[in-house]
Amino acid sequence: MALQWKDYCEIADALNEAYPDMALTDMPDEELIRLVKSLPDFDDAGDPDETVLSAIWNRWVYVAYPEG
Repeated sequence: MALQWKDYCEIADALNEAYPDMALTDMPDEELIRLVKSLPDFDDAGDPDETVLSAIWNRWVYVAYPEG
């Protein structure tokens, strides 16, 4: 199944699996976009808005640091 920007939970889970040691603090939006677009299952030609990027990043932090 191809991932699209609206699939923020699945994207965050895939990012955590692909980049388990990534430092998530102060990650610029451009870097997050680049990482998402590098996922093999990602297939969305559109551009994300701030709400989508925030949802992806927050979910990724939640998954990466569950004890937090």
